[in-house]
Amino acid sequence: MKEDKSLKKVQSVLTQDEAIEKRFSFKGYKVYATNKRLLRTEGKAIRDFDYTHISSVEYLSKRHWEYVILGVLFAAVCYVIGEILGDMTILQIAGIALGIILIIIGIIIKTELVITHVVGVNDPVEYKGSRQDLDSLLKIIREKRSTALPVEYKESKEKDFTDTLRKLAELRDEGIITQEEFENKKSQILQNSD
Repeated sequence: MKEDKSLKKVQSVLTQDEAIEKRFSFKGYKVYATNKRLLRTEGKAIRDFDYTHISSVEYLSKRHWEYVILGVLFAAVCYVIGEILGDMTILQIAGIALGIILIIIGIIIKTELVITHVVGVNDPVEYKGSRQDLDSLLKIIREKRSTALPVEYKESKEKDFTDTLRKLAELRDEGIITQEEFENKKSQILQNSD
């Protein structure tokens, strides 16, 4: 039932030519990848990240070395206390065992996440989940960015190219540059546009 509310909420903000392509259920939030953007629902809030606004994306896997260090310190302190007292008590043995457990947890457990940097959003946006879901999300973001960005870049480049030629022609028509200077500059622009 909760999924239905989240899905209905997301469907209410979709544009007419937008469709959900993949859903992800992460701990505490859901992510909907559409053909245009990522929608992240947390409680009643929906965060919207257009693929073209994602400036970078990365996968990160980190071990919890802080648990290893804490476990080593805990076990060492309990051992030293036992040596000083000359007698290992059950409490000290349990402390050493707990330290060893912390060391094992720190070595075995790792956090995997996808981090995106979005234009206009100060902090990186993190997605934590299973390796399979994160790989799928990473693939979608990279594919959508690679198809979306060149189109906008191309349109921007064509507009710049046209504007530059128009301004050069105006300078020529006003007598500020000669026809020869215009032709030379135009040749340079045409060579650089490929």
